[in-house]
Amino acid sequence: MAGESMDDQVKTSGGTQQGADTPGTRERDLSFLWPVIDRIRAVEIKFQADSSAPGGDAPGSKAPAAAVDARLKALEDEIAGIKQTLQETFGALAKGVGEAVVAVAEAGIELPPHSWPRVASASVLTVALLLLAHWLVVFRYDLPTLALRLVSIAIPLPIALWLTLRHRITPWIQITIAVAIGATAVFGMSYVTSIHEKTALLPENLREWRETIEYIASVAFAYLTGVLISSALQVRAGGSNHAGAVTLRLAKVLAFVTGKAIAHGPQLKKQVDTIQGLVNNLMPVASAIVAAVAGLKGVL
Repeated sequence: MAGESMDDQVKTSGGTQQGADTPGTRERDLSFLWPVIDRIRAVEIKFQADSSAPGGDAPGSKAPAAAVDARLKALEDEIAGIKQTLQETFGALAKGVGEAVVAVAEAGIELPPHSWPRVASASVLTVALLLLAHWLVVFRYDLPTLALRLVSIAIPLPIALWLTLRHRITPWIQITIAVAIGATAVFGMSYVTSIHEKTALLPENLREWRETIEYIASVAFAYLTGVLISSALQVRAGGSNHAGAVTLRLAKVLAFVTGKAIAHGPQLKKQVDTIQGLVNNLMPVASAIVAAVAGLKGVL
């Protein structure tokens, strides 16, 4: 019968598929097609039963028009049921795939927050290295002030990169740390100088205050350059942090301001991603330039 022949075909195809599989081939789950196969089998069995029934459509017999219409109506209902089953099956698959794609696209790598002992140790290390560099450059080897300013830019940057690369970046916390490191290091240098040379601890006039603030800004921006490099690397790797969210909002604003927002869908997302990448790459460069200008302005 038709049901047996279809079973033989299914078994034969299943055996062929199993034989064709080779080690390493990924098995596919086709169980969602069984409802469709059952519907098709039911239609074929019904059609064969109607054909073989007494008074059926054997050669030379004439079935009543009403019986033919009834059979056609039944077949149409079965076909409609098969169509609905297919739509529901593939609709559920498409929905599941779409939700998975959206979830993967929106989910970022969750970075751990900073541990305050780690922040404190990194800050103390930065200040200690800056004070050691000041003592070596000024009192030990009597090098030009330019050398001290360059070393003061070079020391905070890698420490900030090490501190923030694998941790969540919160902009206001990092700005506070940068200013605190700069102020502590510069006033610590001033204290050491006042002891050795018997000079005043604090600046005595407006020009000295301006130079002191510029030096603090140079150290702070050097530290922030390392933070911005970490943020750019995190965003490129798919990590989520507050700094990356800030640059993303800035990129969206620039996309609208520059007229790129006339595009929609993937084109708009591509424009925003491009602008965000430029912002993430340019901000560390700009911060390094500010650190260099602020630190070297008074000695060149």
